[in-house]
Amino acid sequence: MSYELNASHIFNQDDDYMVMLGFADDEFEPSKFVIIQKAHEYDDQDVKLGMDKLHIQVEDQSRANYGGISSFTLDNSYLVIELELDTQSSLKVDGNIRIALEANHPELESTLSVLKNIASDENIPFNSPRLG
Repeated sequence: MSYELNASHIFNQDDDYMVMLGFADDEFEPSKFVIIQKAHEYDDQDVKLGMDKLHIQVEDQSRANYGGISSFTLDNSYLVIELELDTQSSLKVDGNIRIALEANHPELESTLSVLKNIASDENIPFNSPRLG
């Protein structure tokens, strides 16, 4: 069974060091959430430690992984994050991540646009009829 959440709260931020995207079931007290982070640049230590990839976290720091995302697909009102098997294990997710999106959320289009750019930088396929 995949990990599913209804994202009533969506955000993206860039602190000039990294970009962070978030999808959560509540803005102030989320019980379910997914955070995606990507550094603008990776240094030698990042490479040595295997931290030179997209970082994904589900609900808490013990459920996190660098890399291991096969694709992003925007399908109607859902964002599907396809995970490699080792990433499923690290995130304690049985299958992929499926995020229900609110079509008129004020941050939706900008967050999906940032995600598309991140996917391109990381050579991860981003399938979307909405963003072209």
